[in-house]
Amino acid sequence: MPPGESVRPVLVIITALATLVASLGFALPARAATPIKVAVIVGPVGEELTPVYIGLAEAAATEAEVRGASVARAYSPNANAAQVLAAVEGATIVIYLGHGVGTPNPYSPNPNAATTNGWGLNGPNAVGTHADAWSDGTLAYYGEAWIAANARPAPGWVMIYSNACYAPGASEGFDTPADEKKAADRVSAYSRAPLAELGASAYFATDFYEGAAHLVGTLLDQPSLPYGEVFSSEPRFSAAGLARLPHGLVSGAETWLHRSAYFEGKLDYWYAFAGNPAASLADGAAGRAAGNEASAAAAIGAVPPLTAIDGLAIGMASSYAESIGWEGQPTIALPLELGGGMPDGDPTWVLVCADRCASLPIVDSCPCFVGTTDQRVANLSHDAWRLLSDAPLEEGLIRVELYLAPAVIPADSPDA
Repeated sequence: MPPGESVRPVLVIITALATLVASLGFALPARAATPIKVAVIVGPVGEELTPVYIGLAEAAATEAEVRGASVARAYSPNANAAQVLAAVEGATIVIYLGHGVGTPNPYSPNPNAATTNGWGLNGPNAVGTHADAWSDGTLAYYGEAWIAANARPAPGWVMIYSNACYAPGASEGFDTPADEKKAADRVSAYSRAPLAELGASAYFATDFYEGAAHLVGTLLDQPSLPYGEVFSSEPRFSAAGLARLPHGLVSGAETWLHRSAYFEGKLDYWYAFAGNPAASLADGAAGRAAGNEASAAAAIGAVPPLTAIDGLAIGMASSYAESIGWEGQPTIALPLELGGGMPDGDPTWVLVCADRCASLPIVDSCPCFVGTTDQRVANLSHDAWRLLSDAPLEEGLIRVELYLAPAVIPADSPDA
């Protein structure tokens, strides 16, 4: 959530802290020759709450360490991008606690993959504290596009979100409670990049007190336990509150929502799962192949190599206001796979067709998810959108054709 708004899980955590009891003992399993790596990230959530989140993180880290895992910590005030990427590299389990901005949210009707469905970390203007102001850069949101482009966890890894707004599907406290569709959309959006782009075998999100600690302990104690059973092993799980749905963005995967009474008896979406419930941590990279790999490969396979289609790419285009230095001009941003990027000198031009055709300069890159189920291939400046289409900007997406190889501009184009 953007800083300054209410932190929905805060009261849950503080209430639970007041009633904390000693943990029950357990038998330690045999340690593996090569320890599993677990990454634990805590982003800044303010001076008062961050220590609480660090306490929850340490509970999860301890569960991992006593089971022989190697734990890499990246905690605020040192949870900057470089430290977090180093912690995540090669990790089989990644746990994140901190601010969350999912989609859909009340702040913007158009998702921005650069900042949503990811991690809120110590920003470029961090001053060695837990300050969490996005407006002054002490906090920076690193969204799903950045994570997909930069994070390198182990094959078949597991993503766990703990006490991060939107990740299990619920709304923030000030907002209208989520219905099932909105909750499912949020979980699908948060889990899409881990499952479809980074080879994850499972996604969990929990707002339960020490829910991440329970999950990591269960995963390491019983690595062959199917993820569906790992999910239902949570002590606060209620079968009556479970809804199993097809994943909205990853073909073949499932989205599990769990709506139950928790803090002050409030019914809400406190807990979620996405992936293949029959896979397990022991499957490793094969766990992805058993569930999501085939569907992800099918989605990517549906997009032929550009050389096989003479430089033509077809898909959806979103829109953005404008690029710095190109204000008030029709421009386009493309994914790196299609030649996107900031120009060093004169830009490359591409012919784009929707209701009309126009040649547009490529002035930036965009996280447009080429090869995925939504197949977004471009981001148009508002002026470019209006040049190509009569559809209102509020529509969000329009279908476009990109002619990436040199081509003759059609005679009916405004540029002809």
